[in-house]
Parts: sequence; structure tokens; C-alpha cells
Amino acid sequence: MARVVTSDRRPGLDPLRFSQPLGGALVFLGLAAAMPVMHGSKGCASFAKALLTRHFNEPVPLQTTGVTEVSAVLGSGDDLVANLDGIRAKQNPRIIGLLTTGVTEVSGEDVAGQVRQYIAMMNHTTPEGAPLIVRVSTPDFAGGLSDGWSAALRSLVATVPFDHADSDEYPGTRSGFGAGTGSAPETVAVLVGPSLSAADLDELCALIRSFGMAPVLVPDLSGSLDGHLAPSWQPTTTGGTGLAQLRRLDEAGLIITAGATAAEAGVDLAARTAADLVQHDHLSGLAAVDSLVAELMARSGRGPAPEVRRARARLADGLLDTHFVLGGARIALAMEPEALVAVGSLLHDVGAEIVAAVSPTDAPVLATAPWDEIVIGDLTELEERALEGGAELLIGSSHVRAVADRIGAAHLAVGFPIYDRLGSALRTTAGYGGSLRLLVDAANRLLDHHQADHRADHRPGRHDVREHPLNSFDQLDVLCQESPC
Repeated sequence: MARVVTSDRRPGLDPLRFSQPLGGALVFLGLAAAMPVMHGSKGCASFAKALLTRHFNEPVPLQTTGVTEVSAVLGSGDDLVANLDGIRAKQNPRIIGLLTTGVTEVSGEDVAGQVRQYIAMMNHTTPEGAPLIVRVSTPDFAGGLSDGWSAALRSLVATVPFDHADSDEYPGTRSGFGAGTGSAPETVAVLVGPSLSAADLDELCALIRSFGMAPVLVPDLSGSLDGHLAPSWQPTTTGGTGLAQLRRLDEAGLIITAGATAAEAGVDLAARTAADLVQHDHLSGLAAVDSLVAELMARSGRGPAPEVRRARARLADGLLDTHFVLGGARIALAMEPEALVAVGSLLHDVGAEIVAAVSPTDAPVLATAPWDEIVIGDLTELEERALEGGAELLIGSSHVRAVADRIGAAHLAVGFPIYDRLGSALRTTAGYGGSLRLLVDAANRLLDHHQADHRADHRPGRHDVREHPLNSFDQLDVLCQESPC
């Protein structure tokens, strides 16, 4: 169990934290025909949109109500109504995620009441085709990206109306659902956290389908921001979980939370539907994925498919192979809480030494980390602790690269945002395949770094394990090349 401490320094000039509205917007970007709207000044949305566009290399639909200094003082209710009317008329979204910001949170306005009045008016005047409006409280002066994601997911599962809400049947036991009986596959609601990329979500869905179940991801960034080329331009999201799927979540007999950030939303949905709930802090590493597979086996009454067994065998072999490089390697991490524990736990399993771990915000999942300490701080804190611990590899977003360069360490891009590497949606850290890919990527970055150091500082007689973190045969080859064998 890790000890979580808060840095005693004032926040430096190298922040790690992102705002709650940004995290909330990501949830709605994983829904089909959706439009996240930030209820605040134009600058809040512009900054978030720039980060999202650079990370995904895709057009990102994001709107703002454009609150000004005058409307912030005199009241922004009229601006809210006008902007929502304009978005409905021009973009015609099926789902609108209305995210408050610091400006509207501290102004004292009753935003919740204004939204209720607007929804009542909208349903009265245009009941057909009216979008689902989900209001989320996301003050950007508190919490961070993970908190915004959690708040948006909880608001979504609490707001969406179910098609079977008036049914006398017990939720989760309708024909084709429940314990996997009947001709139709059992629906599984999968609430995911921000640590899972599009490729991770694809692998997770394939795993659940291999047991004869039908997963519904909430949200599903693998359908909207996975790097696909849409057949035509549209002003809203071009994929993701649709409103019709959300309205049928009460048919799910099983709810899986894949990530600690989705845990509270999973509890809320289970309370609404009476479905069974299983929760996972993360899905990185052999033990974590084995636990999910065991639950799916018990639920479906099936054994793992051959491809699942093969993927597990590859990860088991990869743990052995990468141990020769990562075992004893000094690694520093800086990521959102859920991703920090997922990546760090996997590397800890293979024998790496976590010399520094920095999270932008606190979260209960941090205490479950299998190393000694996690610091709530910024990138300045990361740099000092990584340098003190002799870190050889830094893992984090593109912002971490500058820190790695300054202390002479290698860098592996994982997390948000990644803007100096292509294919951020295809970077994997979860599942059997994703865990293996992360281990291989980390080991290869470390190998490249040590080989570059060796070429830059070639001194005969320096042939220790840290200089050549390979196996004994590779070290023998190097010795023979450098010495008159």
C-alpha cells in the first residue's frame, strides 16, 4: 500500500493538473452525435479544444456559452438559453453535455434550475427529436481531469431515461439477459475510465464478446476519436455510444467498471438497474486481466477462447523477456491517478523500481499502489524526485519529455496529452495485449537510451548490467566486440 503525500511547495511553473471541464468533455466525446458545451468564458473552451485536437489529431466538437464579464455579474441565464437554442438549430446533437466552469460556479447562479426550466420548455415546444441534456458540475478551480470524468459519467448514468423504466419486470432478468440464458447474448454495461485508449477498448470488447456477451461501452472513445476517417463531415461526434444504447442500459444483467475513475458511476447505475456489479481499479498486468477473465468465465459458463489463452501466454512470456531489461530499472511516473497505478503496478510486477510517482490530484486508488510513496504535485516535483532517485526512464505525457531531457533520462509517452508522437489512440496499456505492448515499449526505450549513452561515452571496462541491460549472451557479444577476444 502506497503512502500518499501532498507536496509542501507552492505549485510551480510546470503544472501537471488539467481541469475538470476537460475531463468531463472527454466523456461526452465518447458518445455518438454528442456536443460537449462548456458554460463559461470562451478561453476555457479554446484551451481545452487545443489540447484535445493536438492529442487526437482529429477535429473535436466543443462549444462554449461565451460568458463575458458583464453576463457573469448580471446573470448568464439568457446567454445559456440562446446558446443552447443555437446549438440545437445548427449542430442538432442527440446529446448535449453542459459542463460548468469556474466562472459560472462562483457567480452564485442556479445553473441546475436554469437547465431544468430549459429542458421543460424544450420538451413542451419540440418534444420530437429533443436532445438529452446532461448538466455536470465541473469547477475548474478544484479537482482535475479524473474528477471531471467521474462527475460527467455519474451525471450521465443518473440522467439518461431508460426505455424500460415503467416495466414491471425486474431489471436485468428480461428475455435474453440476466444469467446468460435465452437466445440473445447478455448485455454487459462497461463503464470505463480515462486510462483506456481506443485500442484498449477494442481489446476489452473483443475479450467480453469471446465469452458470448454483448458489451456496451460508456463512454466509447474507440468509436469516436480512434483516428478513423469519417465518410463526411458532421458538427457533432462521429461515433461512440448512441443514445438508444444508453436508454437500454437497464437491460444489462452485469455492470463492469474498468477503471477506478468509473467506480462511483458503476455503483449509481447498479442502484438504478439492480444489475450485478464487478469493479476493477485497472486492467493492466496478468493478475488484473486474469481476475476479469475469471469473472467472465463464471458469468458465462464458458472457458477462455483459444485466442484469449494465446494472448495470455504471450504476456506471460513477455514478463519473462522484459524482466532482463526492466528488472531493477529506476522509473519515474507522472500521470492521472488511475493510469499511474495501472502503469506503475505492471512495471512493479516485472521488477522495476518506482523511484518517483507524481499524481496531479488525490484519489482513493492511489493508496492501492504496490510501491512506497505517491506525491500529489507537479512536474517540478517530478523532476526533483526523479533526479534524486537516479531515474533512467520517465513515463508520462508529452509534457514529461522536457523533464526527461533535462535530467538525461529516457521518455515513454503515455497519458494525456501526447502531441509529439502519432497514434495516441493506438497506444495500449491494458488487457493481455496492451500490457505486453507497454512492457515491450518501455524495455525498448530503455535499451535505446542505454545504447545511445554507450555510444556517446564509450569507455573500455564499463560493462556492468546497467550499461548493457540485456542478457548474458548479449553482454558477451558486446564484450567480444570491444575487447580483443
